Amino acid sequence: MIRKRVQSWRGSRSSFNPTNWWWNLVSKPALYQKISKVMGEVRYLSKDDNIAFKETKYKAISEEKVTSTVRESLLRHGLIILPVKQDHKRDGTLTTVDTEYKIVDIETGEYEILASSGTGADTQDKGVGKAMTYAYKYLLLRTFAIPTGEDPDKISSAELDAKQAAEREKEEAERRKREEYLNSITVPSVIAAKYTTFYGKPDGMKDWYAKCLDKSMDDAAIETWLTEKLVKKNGGK
Repeated sequence: MIRKRVQSWRGSRSSFNPTNWWWNLVSKPALYQKISKVMGEVRYLSKDDNIAFKETKYKAISEEKVTSTVRESLLRHGLIILPVKQDHKRDGTLTTVDTEYKIVDIETGEYEILASSGTGADTQDKGVGKAMTYAYKYLLLRTFAIPTGEDPDKISSAELDAKQAAEREKEEAERRKREEYLNSITVPSVIAAKYTTFYGKPDGMKDWYAKCLDKSMDDAAIETWLTEKLVKKNGGK
């Protein structure tokens, strides 16, 4: 009877669709066992990076160390991690990303979806990259429960607050400097008249004139440019 049941189970296995609940039930333990083996191999990672920002100084673990160490174990056990989804939003200098990755057992095709988030601070266009690096590092650390002795809650807030305050102070200083510069400018009456005629109103004239000067244009060149624009606007007359 036992032998017949085993044969029946084996015979029926091939008739099941790999996407149904039964197949997931009997195959996913293999995926979880492999994840457990990675956890057993990568028991601890020490900090290898020194971070310093004004008064804030601390040691951290780099994404490179986390990724390279975990990668070796993933390869040994036939696991791969693939990005499947990424959303991001920016608020000032801070960019936050919400990511989803798929960890796949290459022998069975079974997978689980892993989610992570990260925040990166940058005044240019590197915020998304920094946030994704942070998110991926902590995805690996949390998925495989790897202790590092690192507590970002104790350091990130102070660091970001100080950095944001410094950036706001810099932006405000640049704004005041630009405003003082514009107030010191006197637009020649001929240029002012042609500007108003061409654009229909004097709004933004000083800022426009300052940008022309920034491009090393003198008053003669600026007046010539406006004259040509007015001629074209009037149909060549």
